[in-house]
Amino acid sequence: MKERKLIVNFPVLLVCLFTIVGCDNAAKERDKAVAEAEKANAELAKVRAVLEQTQKEKEQLSEEMAGIYKKWETDKAELAAADMQAQDEQENRIEELTQQRDETIAAVEELRAELKEKTKEIRELERRNKELRLTVQKLQNQLEQMYDQQGEESYGEPNEQGEEEIADENNV
Repeated sequence: MKERKLIVNFPVLLVCLFTIVGCDNAAKERDKAVAEAEKANAELAKVRAVLEQTQKEKEQLSEEMAGIYKKWETDKAELAAADMQAQDEQENRIEELTQQRDETIAAVEELRAELKEKTKEIRELERRNKELRLTVQKLQNQLEQMYDQQGEESYGEPNEQGEEEIADENNV
């Protein structure tokens, strides 16, 4: 019976032995798994730290981008305002120059009309001057002819005005 007890106890013993050996392997695997979990936790902590840093950098960049965009919008508005002002000033200057040109053209036209009128007056005066000179010439010729005819008849001398006095009987 002892043998039987041993045979019956043998499988129990084997089971216990395998359990003890299995527990030892399980403990090693558990220790290995714990070490890997700790390593994974350490890496996870590093990744979380990097992620937090990256998130902070992202927020800073977002703030900087918002500032840059705001400045760009302000600069864009200022540029548009300056452009509008420059266009307005240019249009005003063009209007001023156009008005000055129109005034100058009107003044030139007025001066042309005046010049034309004065030229016409000068021509008329030159024509009358020519006529008067011809008349004076004719009158001088007639006077010379009269003096020549009277000179034969008279013996007078020129007076202060350069005219000859005709001697008459009472003026001796």
